[in-house]
Amino acid sequence: MNNLEINKEIREDEVLLKCIGRLDANWSGHLNEYIDSLVREGHYRIAMDMTGIEYLSSAGIRSLITQNKNLRSVNGHFYISAMSDNVRTILQMVGMADMLSQPPQELKKEAKKHEQQDRLDAHGFRFNRTTLSPDGATSMDFYGQPELILESGFKSENARRVQSDKDHFAIGLGAIGETFDECKDRFGEYIVLGKNIAYLPADGSKKPDYIVGSGQLIATLTELYGLHFDGNFSHFVRFDPKNPKNTIGISQLAESLQKLTKNSRMAMVVLAESGGLIGTSLNASPIDGKKIFTYPEIKDTVNFTTEPTHFKMLTLSVGYLSFEEEDAAKPFLRSLLPDSTLKGHIHTAVFPYIPLKKTEIDLHETIDCLFEESELTDILHLVNDTRDLTGLGESQFFQGFCWIAPVESVQLIPTKH
Repeated sequence: MNNLEINKEIREDEVLLKCIGRLDANWSGHLNEYIDSLVREGHYRIAMDMTGIEYLSSAGIRSLITQNKNLRSVNGHFYISAMSDNVRTILQMVGMADMLSQPPQELKKEAKKHEQQDRLDAHGFRFNRTTLSPDGATSMDFYGQPELILESGFKSENARRVQSDKDHFAIGLGAIGETFDECKDRFGEYIVLGKNIAYLPADGSKKPDYIVGSGQLIATLTELYGLHFDGNFSHFVRFDPKNPKNTIGISQLAESLQKLTKNSRMAMVVLAESGGLIGTSLNASPIDGKKIFTYPEIKDTVNFTTEPTHFKMLTLSVGYLSFEEEDAAKPFLRSLLPDSTLKGHIHTAVFPYIPLKKTEIDLHETIDCLFEESELTDILHLVNDTRDLTGLGESQFFQGFCWIAPVESVQLIPTKH
């Protein structure tokens, strides 16, 4: 047999893959793709029956070791439950038989670090809420005059310097650099994720840049306007589709979070698999009175998603949601749902997809891992495209995690002029 046949059997607590044929360089990629698709569907416990494998090469062994390592790293398991004599001999010769055939120990229920409070079924999704801190809350600082973007009216007196901090999160318009003059041709959408700062330079490159704060290095940027909060999160929410093909819109996610947490104003960080993003970003720096939002200039000065983009990528979003009528913060907010009081401002950083732990996921550890070991692909300001006939709607997500902080107070920090 010159191919690899994979038959799937779903058991109560794991998936059994019965493999027949050859596991060589030509077919190891097929096995990896098959297992990766199972992980995307939420199957983190996988066993392999290799009694039907006639030939195993070094490329095939590498695939087995990689899957074993990857699934263990996300609190899952991967092992060979049965194997042919030929496979056993090869694995024993390379010293991998014991490691790859070791069945998982009986899973012990760990003591819960946080008290489970509530569950919700809505929009074809299951939400699980965990209380992180009963007293968790934050204040929201709004800096600057975002309306100046319409006339490209930002000047040096509108800018200020911002530094990263482990528990600080922010979004807005800015550029990595020390001064207004240094950054004036690059101001674009930015996102602060703890010690890390990333932004999309509005210089036509369409390539995001970032600084990872570590050791004595503190990431800084020059900001034109921004929304800031400290991550004193009260709740952690996991959301999963009841059907693997289901997606949830950002407004539906917001409504579900409001029902779970009973907060009418909240700051949030969302780590999720994209079902298609809808958003914009600047392609020209909003200074010196440039025509950015007029026709025909807008075709070159603003990047619009012409269709849902970054499908099945991993996204890190920072945002503010409000179900109240807010006059003070109004210039910073956009409608997320037509004919509703729901408004917000959300920026999303996009990375290649990697599987995530299902429980006890650490936000800062995950952020650092993505910036240090993955590749930042894009940064978008999410919008709801409600245009008649041609509107694309809103961003969609398959599954993910949310860290929520109720917003107790809002402070406006004006610029000098």
